[in-house]
Amino acid sequence: MSDSYTVFISHTWDTKPLAEELANALENQGIESWVDFKNLRPGQVWREELDRAIDSARYFVFLLTPESRATPWQEHEWSAALERFWGNDDKKLLPVIFGNSDSPPFLRDWVPLRVDPRTDASVWTREVVDVLQDFRNHAVHGLDSRNRAERQRRFAELRTTAEQLREGQSDHPIAPSE
Repeated sequence: MSDSYTVFISHTWDTKPLAEELANALENQGIESWVDFKNLRPGQVWREELDRAIDSARYFVFLLTPESRATPWQEHEWSAALERFWGNDDKKLLPVIFGNSDSPPFLRDWVPLRVDPRTDASVWTREVVDVLQDFRNHAVHGLDSRNRAERQRRFAELRTTAEQLREGQSDHPIAPSE
């Protein structure tokens, strides 16, 4: 198995079946991915393996639904992925939102791929693959990696959002901070 992963898939408990579908679709297209249930093995130190995978990933795909709840695992994934993204202009991030919910505040600068939950997996996974291939072909502008104050503010939003999701408060829309 290669140590170089192209796409890092972050999912919550409710999006695991979607992550499985996406990982299979990427594999069928010859695109390498990393996802916890496929790549973590008994006896590994999960945080070390997660950090290694995030370091080597070029693309990050976050799968979220209105029912998604953050755990300390997701907090670590999201924080680490955003940190690597902001520190490297070659890394790209794609939020995939299933349903009509808003993006969490820490992802509001990205235009998400919105997916109707009733859409067949072959359709929405093809859309994800198309976006990832488009990333390869076009420059995508992200948050200025040199803006330290903005990054710190966004990390604080990430922590707050994850805490609210973990406490089950995501039933109420979370307004972006001003």
